[in-house]
Amino acid sequence: MGLLVNIDNGGTFTDVCIRDDRRVIHAKSPTTPHDLTQCFVDGLRRVSGALYGEEDLARLLRECDYLRYSTTAGTNAVVERTGVAAALIVEEGEEADVYGTRGEIEDDDLWRALVLGEPVGLTIGTDGGVDPAQLTAQVNRVLSNGAQRLVIALRAEATERAVKALLLDKYPRHLLGAVPFLVSHELVSDTDPARRTVTALLNSYLHPGMEHFLYGAERACKANSLHRPLLIYRNDGDSARVAKTTAIKTWGSGPRGGLEGAIAYARFFNAPAVVAMDVGGTTTDIAVVTDGRVRRNTFGEVEGARISFPLPDMRSHGLGGSSVIRVVGDGTIKVGPESVGAAPGPACFGRGGTDATLTDALLLAGVIDGANFLGGEVALDAERAANAIANAVAGPLSLSVDGAVEAIVDAFAHKVGARVRHAVENAGREPAEATLLAFGGGGPMIATAIAKAAGIARVIVPHMAAVFSAYGIGFSNLAHEYRAHDIDMADLPKIKDGLRARGRRDMFGEGVDADQCHYLFGAERDLDGALVERSLNGSSAPATMEHDRLEAGETLRLRVVHELPKFAMTGEAALAVEPLREHRHAKVALKAGERVDVPVFSNDALVPGHRVAGPALIRGAYLTCLIGPKWRLQVTPNHDLVLETVQ
Repeated sequence: MGLLVNIDNGGTFTDVCIRDDRRVIHAKSPTTPHDLTQCFVDGLRRVSGALYGEEDLARLLRECDYLRYSTTAGTNAVVERTGVAAALIVEEGEEADVYGTRGEIEDDDLWRALVLGEPVGLTIGTDGGVDPAQLTAQVNRVLSNGAQRLVIALRAEATERAVKALLLDKYPRHLLGAVPFLVSHELVSDTDPARRTVTALLNSYLHPGMEHFLYGAERACKANSLHRPLLIYRNDGDSARVAKTTAIKTWGSGPRGGLEGAIAYARFFNAPAVVAMDVGGTTTDIAVVTDGRVRRNTFGEVEGARISFPLPDMRSHGLGGSSVIRVVGDGTIKVGPESVGAAPGPACFGRGGTDATLTDALLLAGVIDGANFLGGEVALDAERAANAIANAVAGPLSLSVDGAVEAIVDAFAHKVGARVRHAVENAGREPAEATLLAFGGGGPMIATAIAKAAGIARVIVPHMAAVFSAYGIGFSNLAHEYRAHDIDMADLPKIKDGLRARGRRDMFGEGVDADQCHYLFGAERDLDGALVERSLNGSSAPATMEHDRLEAGETLRLRVVHELPKFAMTGEAALAVEPLREHRHAKVALKAGERVDVPVFSNDALVPGHRVAGPALIRGAYLTCLIGPKWRLQVTPNHDLVLETVQ
């Protein structure tokens, strides 16, 4: 087997995780927002150096079997409003309300970012046709107003097909300057015109930027002899080549990688309920895996607007290492949702930031090693951190800086703990039966304090916690999904054959043998917002089996899967026979007004079987984990850290 390479492009760092026949290796590279292809290549160069002892990008890509890539670029484009607005063409009479879409998108800033000017209406004839002269006049008008893209969202699919034919005739694609257009039914089959319109607008908004840099990344791979297509990891948990990926499926794909890893861990540890907690610089993403599965919402949400695709039930909270911390009028410490991001960053970064953050507090608390933060790439300034906390919290609350630091850490732990507890209870489980899976840059740092606040007695810090979203992509397959709505049962065999033909065509386009794929039919229905699924026939059954029937309200789904090699976890390894010796000691703020001298253990020195009793600190190049009092740690054969309370 060749190399399996996964990349997760985040807002601050781009993480790379690779597996060969013997080990898993990871690296981080600063994200370059001005040119995302650069950090993509930089990350591959860094990990090639870790693998071979010197950087050799061409060798890495020559020896790579599969390269899977997720990115937050789509998510960030929506948040930062940096996509490309489109002119919207709807049915006459819907210009103001757009099938109720304006009510779906509560944030008017988002609507104005997605839609160029006001929507324009087309008169629809009684036969479902349109007037070619009116269509041409409306299109010419929006083009003269600067439209670079068009979205056509009409109620009937047949009408959209007629409009598409007219547009191709009047504005042929072979002409220079031809404006791209998207008809909503071609993107998604959804009978709700509001959801379908929002979905089409978001896809059109993201498409230009995603196309530019993803094809740039693919060109870089081809130039260095990658013999297979670059695969894009999607928010549905599967991957596909760039040319077979729609832009909206990249939205939220980074956190989805971490969730895929959480599902694998839940099954590996046979845990009935696992809370995936990804603490980053700006947000904490939380999802619950129950019995090895995660709830999928029938209609996902993007900034509160419902779309036509299912998305996992994952909540993002404005609580992160770079969240701004201040005191509000009643003397409460408020954490986020505003963030200083990576630039200027927390005050301790020394890049001009003056706001207090959790990172500043953890530095002063003795948890973070300021001289070796992020593998030594950033040296933190404790004096700047102290000034920021003194101004933002200590002064307003008449506390010492040490007292303010403890109050900040406690406030953050309780706020995140409350979100974790709510997520567990909302999933129908009790916190006492749940396991907290803590990952991301900040997830493990005070995981035991968060777990205690949530009422959880077991925490797992995965051995790839620092790059867990990239690691989680390694459990995905190459796959495509297709859906058909409102089916007449008499037409079911023909529709299934049609979906199967589409799947075979797409898999041929992926460069894989369509006969070696799995064709998995299922039925889906909405139950109180959740997507409920049941299997119909599998890959070995004929597409026309008479016992496969859809019930009222069910949608037919086909998932075509080409199995990819997976990252593997192990439950077997030689256990340590030598006791673990502390690396050094650190003074850590654990009690009110008192610092405790705790042992510090190097993460690199931990091997399966080692045990550590809290309070203690685990530190590595990209991992910091504070083991609280009355907690103990054991290293598993898979090199994961399992922390449990001591009665």
